Amino acid sequence: MTGPTVTVAIPFYRGLDHLAHALASVRAQTRDDWTCVVVDDCGPEPGAAEVVTRIGDPRIRSVRNDRNLGLAGNWNRCLALAEARLVTLLHADDALHPGYVDAVVRAHARHPGAVAVYSRARVIGPDGAPVFSLPDRVKRVIEPRATGDTVVAGEAGLDRLLRGQFIFCPTLCYRVDALPAEPFAARWQQVTDLAFLADTLFAGGVVVGIAEVHYDYRRHPGSETARLTASTRRFEEELAVYDEIAARAAACGWERAAARARRKRIIRAHLAYRVAGDLVHGRRDAARAKWALLRTNARV
Repeated sequence: MTGPTVTVAIPFYRGLDHLAHALASVRAQTRDDWTCVVVDDCGPEPGAAEVVTRIGDPRIRSVRNDRNLGLAGNWNRCLALAEARLVTLLHADDALHPGYVDAVVRAHARHPGAVAVYSRARVIGPDGAPVFSLPDRVKRVIEPRATGDTVVAGEAGLDRLLRGQFIFCPTLCYRVDALPAEPFAARWQQVTDLAFLADTLFAGGVVVGIAEVHYDYRRHPGSETARLTASTRRFEEELAVYDEIAARAAACGWERAAARARRKRIIRAHLAYRVAGDLVHGRRDAARAKWALLRTNARV
Protein backbone atom coordinates (compact mmCIF):
# COMPACT_ATOMS: atom_id res chain seq x y z
CA MET A 1 0.00 0.00 0.00
CA THR A 2 1.41 3.37 -1.00
CA GLY A 3 1.44 6.27 1.44
CA PRO A 4 -0.05 9.73 0.96
CA THR A 5 1.27 11.96 -1.79
CA VAL A 6 0.60 15.25 0.02
CA THR A 7 0.29 16.27 3.65
CA VAL A 8 -1.83 19.34 4.27
CA ALA A 9 -0.55 20.76 7.57
CA ILE A 10 -2.62 23.48 9.23
CA PRO A 11 -0.83 25.68 11.79
CA PHE A 12 -3.58 26.74 14.20
CA TYR A 13 -3.63 29.57 16.77
CA ARG A 14 -7.20 30.88 16.79
CA GLY A 15 -10.37 30.84 14.68
CA LEU A 16 -12.33 27.60 15.07
CA ASP A 17 -15.03 28.56 12.57
CA HIS A 18 -12.46 29.24 9.87
CA LEU A 19 -10.63 26.02 10.79
CA ALA A 20 -13.75 23.96 10.14
CA HIS A 21 -14.08 25.62 6.73
CA ALA A 22 -10.40 24.98 5.92
CA LEU A 23 -10.79 21.30 6.80
CA ALA A 24 -13.92 21.02 4.68
CA SER A 25 -11.92 22.36 1.73
CA VAL A 26 -9.28 19.67 2.26
CA ARG A 27 -11.92 16.92 2.32
CA ALA A 28 -13.40 18.31 -0.93
CA GLN A 29 -10.22 17.62 -2.94
CA THR A 30 -10.67 15.83 -6.25
CA ARG A 31 -8.04 13.26 -5.27
CA ASP A 32 -7.80 11.49 -1.95
CA ASP A 33 -4.12 10.56 -1.59
CA TRP A 34 -3.54 13.11 1.15
CA THR A 35 -3.31 13.31 4.90
CA CYS A 36 -3.96 16.33 7.07
CA VAL A 37 -2.60 17.40 10.44
CA VAL A 38 -3.78 20.36 12.51
CA VAL A 39 -0.97 21.67 14.72
CA ASP A 40 -2.37 23.66 17.65
CA ASP A 41 0.18 26.20 18.91
CA CYS A 42 -1.39 26.72 22.35
CA GLY A 43 -3.28 29.84 21.32
CA PRO A 44 -6.09 31.68 23.09
CA GLU A 45 -8.86 29.59 21.52
CA PRO A 46 -8.78 25.88 22.49
CA GLY A 47 -10.87 23.28 20.72
CA ALA A 48 -9.01 22.41 17.51
CA ALA A 49 -8.83 18.75 18.52
CA GLU A 50 -12.59 18.68 19.08
CA VAL A 51 -13.20 20.08 15.59
CA VAL A 52 -11.07 17.30 14.12
CA THR A 53 -12.80 14.64 16.24
CA ARG A 54 -16.26 15.79 15.14
CA ILE A 55 -15.28 15.48 11.49
CA GLY A 56 -14.28 11.86 12.08
CA ASP A 57 -12.08 11.48 9.00
CA PRO A 58 -9.18 9.05 9.66
CA ARG A 59 -6.98 11.00 7.25
CA ILE A 60 -7.13 14.05 9.56
CA ARG A 61 -5.42 14.21 12.94
CA SER A 62 -4.54 16.91 15.44
CA VAL A 63 -1.42 17.62 17.48
CA ARG A 64 -1.04 20.20 20.26
CA ASN A 65 2.38 21.65 20.96
CA ASP A 66 3.68 21.43 24.53
CA ARG A 67 4.26 25.20 24.41
CA ASN A 68 3.70 28.09 22.07
CA LEU A 69 6.35 27.98 19.33
CA GLY A 70 5.38 31.18 17.54
CA LEU A 71 4.54 31.52 13.87
CA ALA A 72 7.81 30.33 12.34
CA GLY A 73 8.33 27.65 14.97
CA ASN A 74 4.90 26.19 14.34
CA TRP A 75 5.42 26.24 10.59
CA ASN A 76 8.64 24.29 11.07
CA ARG A 77 6.79 21.87 13.37
CA CYS A 78 4.15 21.36 10.68
CA LEU A 79 6.82 20.39 8.17
CA ALA A 80 8.42 17.99 10.66
CA LEU A 81 5.09 16.21 11.19
CA ALA A 82 4.39 15.71 7.49
CA GLU A 83 3.84 12.10 6.46
CA ALA A 84 4.26 12.73 2.74
CA ARG A 85 7.08 13.94 0.54
CA LEU A 86 5.06 17.01 -0.42
CA VAL A 87 3.54 19.29 2.20
CA THR A 88 1.33 22.38 2.09
CA LEU A 89 0.96 24.76 5.05
CA LEU A 90 -2.71 25.69 4.72
CA HIS A 91 -3.47 28.69 6.91
CA ALA A 92 -6.36 27.97 9.24
CA ASP A 93 -8.43 30.91 7.98
CA ASP A 94 -7.98 30.08 4.29
CA ALA A 95 -9.33 27.37 1.98
CA LEU A 96 -8.15 25.17 -0.86
CA HIS A 97 -10.05 24.93 -4.13
CA PRO A 98 -11.03 21.31 -4.95
CA GLY A 99 -8.29 20.91 -7.56
CA TYR A 100 -5.42 22.22 -5.44
CA VAL A 101 -3.82 18.89 -4.44
CA ASP A 102 -4.04 17.51 -7.97
CA ALA A 103 -2.54 20.71 -9.42
CA VAL A 104 0.47 20.83 -7.09
CA VAL A 105 1.19 17.10 -7.47
CA ARG A 106 1.19 17.48 -11.25
CA ALA A 107 3.38 20.58 -11.08
CA HIS A 108 5.94 18.80 -8.92
CA ALA A 109 5.94 15.94 -11.42
CA ARG A 110 6.67 18.41 -14.22
CA HIS A 111 9.44 20.06 -12.17
CA PRO A 112 10.99 17.32 -10.01
CA GLY A 113 13.84 19.60 -8.92
CA ALA A 114 11.62 22.39 -7.58
CA VAL A 115 11.87 23.21 -3.89
CA ALA A 116 8.22 24.29 -3.92
CA VAL A 117 5.35 25.05 -6.25
CA TYR A 118 2.64 27.64 -5.73
CA SER A 119 -0.68 28.59 -7.27
CA ARG A 120 -2.43 31.89 -7.73
CA ALA A 121 -4.95 32.87 -5.08
CA ARG A 122 -8.34 34.55 -4.84
CA VAL A 123 -8.64 37.14 -2.05
CA ILE A 124 -11.77 36.76 0.10
CA GLY A 125 -13.17 38.65 3.06
CA PRO A 126 -14.41 37.52 6.49
CA ASP A 127 -17.62 36.08 5.00
CA GLY A 128 -15.83 34.17 2.24
CA ALA A 129 -16.91 36.46 -0.60
CA PRO A 130 -14.28 37.85 -2.98
CA VAL A 131 -13.05 41.32 -2.00
CA PHE A 132 -11.01 44.04 -3.66
CA SER A 133 -7.63 44.83 -2.12
CA LEU A 134 -5.39 47.40 -3.81
CA PRO A 135 -2.10 45.88 -2.51
CA ASP A 136 -3.20 42.47 -3.79
CA ARG A 137 -4.22 43.95 -7.13
CA VAL A 138 -0.75 45.47 -7.42
CA LYS A 139 0.72 42.00 -6.85
CA ARG A 140 -1.32 40.72 -9.79
CA VAL A 141 0.23 43.43 -11.97
CA ILE A 142 3.76 42.63 -10.75
CA GLU A 143 3.59 38.84 -11.02
CA PRO A 144 4.94 37.18 -14.16
CA ARG A 145 2.32 36.87 -16.89
CA ALA A 146 2.19 33.30 -18.14
CA THR A 147 -0.38 30.81 -19.34
CA GLY A 148 1.87 27.94 -18.29
CA ASP A 149 4.22 27.36 -15.38
CA THR A 150 6.40 30.20 -14.11
CA VAL A 151 9.92 29.36 -12.97
CA VAL A 152 11.26 31.65 -10.23
CA ALA A 153 15.03 31.20 -9.93
CA GLY A 154 18.30 33.04 -9.55
CA GLU A 155 18.81 36.79 -9.62
CA ALA A 156 15.94 37.35 -12.07
CA GLY A 157 13.53 35.57 -9.74
CA LEU A 158 14.74 37.47 -6.69
CA ASP A 159 14.58 40.78 -8.52
CA ARG A 160 10.96 40.06 -9.48
CA LEU A 161 10.04 39.20 -5.88
CA LEU A 162 11.62 42.41 -4.62
CA ARG A 163 9.37 44.41 -6.92
CA GLY A 164 6.49 43.03 -4.84
CA GLN A 165 5.98 39.71 -3.08
CA PHE A 166 3.52 38.24 -5.58
CA ILE A 167 3.66 34.67 -4.22
CA PHE A 168 0.94 33.99 -1.66
CA CYS A 169 2.98 32.00 0.86
CA PRO A 170 0.25 29.58 2.02
CA THR A 171 -0.30 28.39 -1.55
CA LEU A 172 3.22 26.91 -1.56
CA CYS A 173 3.54 23.13 -1.63
CA TYR A 174 7.05 22.16 -0.46
CA ARG A 175 9.22 19.17 -1.32
CA VAL A 176 10.31 18.20 2.17
CA ASP A 177 13.58 16.54 1.17
CA ALA A 178 14.72 19.80 -0.47
CA LEU A 179 14.29 21.87 2.70
CA PRO A 180 16.76 22.57 5.51
CA ALA A 181 15.87 21.30 8.98
CA GLU A 182 14.19 24.57 10.03
CA PRO A 183 13.51 26.64 6.91
CA PHE A 184 11.55 29.40 8.65
CA ALA A 185 13.42 31.88 10.85
CA ALA A 186 11.88 32.58 14.25
CA ARG A 187 13.13 36.19 14.30
CA TRP A 188 10.58 37.18 11.66
CA GLN A 189 6.81 37.50 12.00
CA GLN A 190 5.71 39.22 8.80
CA VAL A 191 8.48 38.50 6.29
CA THR A 192 8.98 34.82 7.07
CA ASP A 193 7.88 33.88 3.57
CA LEU A 194 10.07 36.38 1.72
CA ALA A 195 13.08 35.44 3.84
CA PHE A 196 12.50 31.76 3.00
CA LEU A 197 12.13 32.46 -0.72
CA ALA A 198 15.27 34.60 -0.77
CA ASP A 199 17.23 31.89 1.06
CA THR A 200 15.97 29.35 -1.47
CA LEU A 201 17.01 31.42 -4.48
CA PHE A 202 20.41 32.32 -3.02
CA ALA A 203 21.02 28.58 -2.49
CA GLY A 204 20.25 27.84 -6.16
CA GLY A 205 16.76 26.50 -5.53
CA VAL A 206 13.82 26.84 -7.90
CA VAL A 207 10.20 27.71 -7.11
CA VAL A 208 7.51 27.09 -9.74
CA GLY A 209 4.18 28.87 -10.14
CA ILE A 210 0.96 27.42 -11.52
CA ALA A 211 -1.07 29.83 -13.67
CA GLU A 212 -4.47 28.82 -12.29
CA VAL A 213 -6.16 29.95 -9.07
CA HIS A 214 -6.43 27.08 -6.56
CA TYR A 215 -6.54 28.88 -3.21
CA ASP A 216 -8.73 31.29 -1.24
CA TYR A 217 -6.70 33.75 0.85
CA ARG A 218 -8.78 35.44 3.55
CA ARG A 219 -8.28 39.08 4.52
CA HIS A 220 -9.91 39.92 7.87
CA PRO A 221 -9.22 42.26 10.82
CA GLY A 222 -8.30 39.44 13.19
CA SER A 223 -5.42 38.09 11.13
CA GLU A 224 -1.79 38.40 12.17
CA THR A 225 -1.06 40.28 8.94
CA ALA A 226 -3.76 42.85 9.71
CA ARG A 227 -2.44 43.32 13.23
CA LEU A 228 1.13 43.87 12.10
CA THR A 229 0.06 46.19 9.27
CA ALA A 230 -1.92 48.39 11.69
CA SER A 231 1.34 49.24 13.46
CA THR A 232 4.76 49.85 11.96
CA ARG A 233 6.02 46.34 12.85
CA ARG A 234 5.32 44.87 9.42
CA PHE A 235 7.15 47.66 7.62
CA GLU A 236 10.10 47.63 9.99
CA GLU A 237 10.59 43.94 9.26
CA GLU A 238 10.25 44.48 5.52
CA LEU A 239 12.83 47.26 5.56
CA ALA A 240 15.21 45.10 7.61
CA VAL A 241 14.91 42.04 5.39
CA TYR A 242 15.39 44.15 2.24
CA ASP A 243 18.61 45.52 3.73
CA GLU A 244 19.82 41.99 4.44
CA ILE A 245 18.89 40.80 0.96
CA ALA A 246 20.67 43.79 -0.59
CA ALA A 247 23.88 42.91 1.25
CA ARG A 248 23.68 39.22 0.31
CA ALA A 249 22.87 39.99 -3.32
CA ALA A 250 25.80 42.40 -3.60
CA ALA A 251 28.13 39.83 -2.04
CA CYS A 252 27.32 37.26 -4.71
CA GLY A 253 27.38 39.74 -7.60
CA TRP A 254 23.63 40.09 -8.10
CA GLU A 255 23.84 43.85 -8.58
CA ARG A 256 20.41 44.33 -10.14
CA ALA A 257 18.67 42.58 -7.24
CA ALA A 258 20.88 44.41 -4.73
CA ALA A 259 19.92 47.78 -6.21
CA ARG A 260 16.23 46.82 -6.17
CA ALA A 261 16.43 45.83 -2.51
CA ARG A 262 18.24 49.05 -1.56
CA ARG A 263 15.58 51.22 -3.24
CA LYS A 264 12.68 49.59 -1.32
CA ARG A 265 10.16 51.22 -3.66
CA ILE A 266 7.32 48.80 -3.00
CA ILE A 267 7.65 49.17 0.79
CA ARG A 268 7.67 52.95 0.63
CA ALA A 269 4.65 52.95 -1.71
CA HIS A 270 2.76 50.65 0.65
CA LEU A 271 3.66 52.83 3.64
CA ALA A 272 2.32 55.91 1.85
CA TYR A 273 -0.89 54.04 1.00
CA ARG A 274 -1.37 53.01 4.64
CA VAL A 275 -0.67 56.55 5.88
CA ALA A 276 -3.48 57.82 3.65
CA GLY A 277 -5.81 55.06 4.87
CA ASP A 278 -5.06 55.80 8.51
CA LEU A 279 -5.79 59.50 7.98
CA VAL A 280 -9.08 58.79 6.21
CA HIS A 281 -10.19 56.58 9.10
CA GLY A 282 -9.05 58.98 11.82
CA ARG A 283 -6.11 56.88 13.02
CA ARG A 284 -3.81 59.86 13.47
CA ASP A 285 -1.25 58.23 15.79
CA ALA A 286 -0.86 55.28 13.42
CA ALA A 287 -0.52 57.65 10.46
CA ARG A 288 2.16 59.70 12.23
CA ALA A 289 4.17 56.59 13.11
CA LYS A 290 4.08 55.30 9.54
CA TRP A 291 4.88 58.74 8.13
CA ALA A 292 7.92 59.02 10.39
CA LEU A 293 9.14 55.63 9.19
CA LEU A 294 8.53 56.64 5.58
CA ARG A 295 10.49 59.87 5.97
CA THR A 296 13.38 58.02 7.63
CA ASN A 297 13.56 55.69 4.64
CA ALA A 298 12.94 58.24 1.91
CA ARG A 299 15.22 58.09 -1.11
CA VAL A 300 17.98 60.68 -1.09
